[in-house]
Amino acid sequence: MTAQLEPSPPLTQPSTHIRFRGRSFPVLALEPDAPIAGWFERLDACLEHSPAFFSRKAIVIDVTKLGLDRDTVGDLVEQLSGRGVRIMGLTGVDPSWACDDLPPILTNGRSIAADEAPAEGGEDALSLTPSERAAFDEIAQALAGGEAGPASQTHDPEPERSAAPLIVETAVRSGQSIFHPDGDVIVIGSVSSGADIVAGGSVHVYGTVRGRIMAGAYGDSRARIFCRRLEAELLAVGGFYMTADEIRDDVRGRAVHARLEDETIKITKLD
Repeated sequence: MTAQLEPSPPLTQPSTHIRFRGRSFPVLALEPDAPIAGWFERLDACLEHSPAFFSRKAIVIDVTKLGLDRDTVGDLVEQLSGRGVRIMGLTGVDPSWACDDLPPILTNGRSIAADEAPAEGGEDALSLTPSERAAFDEIAQALAGGEAGPASQTHDPEPERSAAPLIVETAVRSGQSIFHPDGDVIVIGSVSSGADIVAGGSVHVYGTVRGRIMAGAYGDSRARIFCRRLEAELLAVGGFYMTADEIRDDVRGRAVHARLEDETIKITKLD
């Protein structure tokens, strides 16, 4: 007679619970200003030179200052979506507007200072970690305001950068984004078209820059950009931007040093 072996009971019972935890993450908060038609013209100019600028980024639309009605907000969201801007949230509207036709409505958002310390409580607290607390608000203000610089430049001292630089020992390829809010970024290679470098400090590229470089992205006007060969789609220092067609022919293809001077990006040849 053959013995039948009964299956052993599981050592642990599978969990029947779904775990939720509050988290905060950095997002790019776009702040359209009036007139909306003029704001869209500036946005279209940016997208013409950098069509992938908003791709794969977490983006919230803040319409607090516009006082738009629900239908106009819906049209604004539709126009942005038609331009390939993927919107994860909407703020500055009545929470009762929540519906399937609008992105999720977010409340109680705030700008985060670069030197703000996280609250006590570790990752279980609803606070920003060191890598999360740097947000894209200053970039959003530069796009929205055209000529206005980051708000933090007018009343907050520029943060001291004490973090070690981020060293990237390979080329940065199209579609890749390097994000280091706490210090400098050093790239031992080239930055391809369609790639992004976003640094709280300066950016050093020991190769050709064909993509987009944003130094001092959180209000540090002392930040600088160095590269061996300039063919960039976009340069930004301290929230002020220069697109490809604004780069002088005599510095294109050369080793250069870019800095912010009187709210204008100045590019100087290094050779």
